[in-house]
Amino acid sequence: MKKKFGKRLLYASSLSLLLGAGVYSYGCADGWWSYSSLSNFTPEAFVDNSYKPMFFAPSERFYDGAYMYNSGMYNDDIVKDWTQYLGNAIPAEVVKECLVSNEFQMDTMYTLYSELRKGKKRSSIYDLDLKNKKVENFINFLNFAKTIEQYSAQEYNYWDYEKNVSEQLPSDYANKVQSYYEKMDKKDTFFMNRMWFQVMKAKFYSADKSSVVSYFDKTASSQPQNTLYYRAMGYVAGAHYQKADFMKSNLLYATVFDKEPSMRQVALYNFKALDKASINKIVDSTSDKEVKAAVWAIMGYYDDLGESMKRVYEVNPKSPHIDYLLTRWVNLQEQEVNVFTESSFKSREEYFKAIKKKIDQNTLKWVKSVADKPQDVANPVLWKLASGYMDIFQGDYKNATKQIEDSKTYAKKDDKLLSEQIRIFALINNVSQVKKMDKSTEDKLLPELKWVYTELVKNDYTDPLRYDYAANWIRQFLSATYKEQGNTIMAEILHSQGVEYYKDIKRSNAMESFLLRTNHSGIESLFASLYQYNLSDIYESRAIHLFYEDKIDEAIVEMQKAKPIKRKNTYDDEYTEFAYSSSQLYGNPFNGKIKDCNDCDHAAKQTTVYTKLSFLEKLKEMEANIASGNDVFNNALLVGNAFYNVTYYGNGRSFYYNSIWDEYGSNTINVGNRSNILNMSNARKYYDIAKKNATTKEQKAKLAYFDAKLERNDFYAQTYHSGDYYYGGWGDAVMFKKWKGFIELKNNYSDTKYYQEVIKECGYFRKYLGLNY
Repeated sequence: MKKKFGKRLLYASSLSLLLGAGVYSYGCADGWWSYSSLSNFTPEAFVDNSYKPMFFAPSERFYDGAYMYNSGMYNDDIVKDWTQYLGNAIPAEVVKECLVSNEFQMDTMYTLYSELRKGKKRSSIYDLDLKNKKVENFINFLNFAKTIEQYSAQEYNYWDYEKNVSEQLPSDYANKVQSYYEKMDKKDTFFMNRMWFQVMKAKFYSADKSSVVSYFDKTASSQPQNTLYYRAMGYVAGAHYQKADFMKSNLLYATVFDKEPSMRQVALYNFKALDKASINKIVDSTSDKEVKAAVWAIMGYYDDLGESMKRVYEVNPKSPHIDYLLTRWVNLQEQEVNVFTESSFKSREEYFKAIKKKIDQNTLKWVKSVADKPQDVANPVLWKLASGYMDIFQGDYKNATKQIEDSKTYAKKDDKLLSEQIRIFALINNVSQVKKMDKSTEDKLLPELKWVYTELVKNDYTDPLRYDYAANWIRQFLSATYKEQGNTIMAEILHSQGVEYYKDIKRSNAMESFLLRTNHSGIESLFASLYQYNLSDIYESRAIHLFYEDKIDEAIVEMQKAKPIKRKNTYDDEYTEFAYSSSQLYGNPFNGKIKDCNDCDHAAKQTTVYTKLSFLEKLKEMEANIASGNDVFNNALLVGNAFYNVTYYGNGRSFYYNSIWDEYGSNTINVGNRSNILNMSNARKYYDIAKKNATTKEQKAKLAYFDAKLERNDFYAQTYHSGDYYYGGWGDAVMFKKWKGFIELKNNYSDTKYYQEVIKECGYFRKYLGLNY
């Protein structure tokens, strides 16, 4: 899977296509979404992964959908530690199977424990040396740990109304674990530490949960302050939380957050956000500066980011906790400006003034002041870039340039992600200052634009660098600039208007000439190669337009130029062939039936299979027959059917399937296409000719009914297709009226065979007649 650029981009007037334009158009294109489509600022470039779940996520509780609890998060460490402890006494694969494998059975553990207690020399399972002290310790550990795990790892079932409270470990078993631990030989510090943790875990999951508090207070000083120590502290915090003693639980969770990176998400999640006075009391209750900073770092997730950053800075400006808060703040500011706006501004100055107001000015002023004292913070490159990036939104390009350049002096040369982040901000800053795209400006930007559009787009999706929004925004910004200069071709190539652009045949011809040129400038060549449409798309689009204008000869000429080509897929780099002129229509467009059923027509056997081109050629032949007076009725009827079927209501929708038209038969019809795809005027024109040349009542009956279908479709187009989506007559929608064609058919042609066929096939006509069958 590769990152990709969206095929469809929303359109707005040129001066609104600036810094904030287009995020949702790209982010939601083709149903695809990523943080990179919403933001330019990559938090992964600045802080370590322990903070990653707390990065700003606009629509999720935790970044990247991070799971809150993962029972296996420590499995690798547990297996590694025990394997090192046991050495060659137990094979590594056996250690792993016993500790963390889902295949390990409790019966196996009971057998090992029983054989150990009976004094056997070797086990019947795994052939372990039961006289080896470390093997003995391992089996005893398994016995206790696996029993406790049955209570600690219970899965909560929302639908189990009979058992919606977790079972608690019996208190006497917790006492048993404690007794074993207290009688142990304390010389084996590894085993002792792990059994101490099992005591803490047993007490927490027992009926006497509060006992974990006193036992921790009594014994913790003798334990190494490792991951197990802070996991145990988390149990103590949980016990206080259950008693609603949030002052104590919060202080402990803040300590865990600070001291044990692997538990930061859990500690933050369980921290109870309190009023400022209570939080201040918690902060004042500890002398540990980093724990104080952790309290405010956690509160920054739940409350005022700006205030929390300032409080952490007061405690310790070099605290790493402040850095993750700053990334959240920057990403949050982006949400205020990186949104699509349909407003059109009279000038660039007015636009940037509106954007500037959306940034938290008080906090920005403070961030800038900190960035100017890089010696006071642990991560000056982050502060420099945060300040410089926000300065772009303020239109302060001079300071933005300075901060971005200064950041390079603090960045590690081998940090690829950070260097690319700096480069993106520099490019955004330079593009923001463009007022005219002349040769000098193009030459200056070209190397960086090539880097973005030919190198970054090849990055694997696992690369955290956020460049998609920037890539899309740059195209829109430069498109707006070209448009203001009157260069509509480059404006279109950089940010396509799709069918709206190609409705104008002069612009279509100009684009064709441009794409056929061989003397493009560097920037023209780059973006022409990235343009989402090719010449066959353009020729086919023209042919469709000309068809709806009933200019069939001209349509044929254009369709003949739309040769089949192969295009590389954006999702797998494979090639797909697009048939264009030789693309087959799913149904026979010259058929005119009582019931409109596309699927039925498509499933039916096609005696004659038409391609887009052969369809036009046959249509030309029939129109020529009409013009020469040859079998006018039948030819006019068939031509009317053809124009009917190449609308939304007919079986020939695939004729207008085209990348530029961007129509593929769904109930969502682009506004710019509705005047053609929903238009019955061409069908009515030829049905009227057929009506004038009808000689039998059967022929006239058919045309009366077809008139009813045309009237119905006009009603649907006006009533239901004027909105964004047509739901197919759900609810109270009116699906038929007393169409004039119904009235004519009943009053004048009730004695025809066709009349009976309509009654049989058309339920709406039966309802009109008041029939119940």
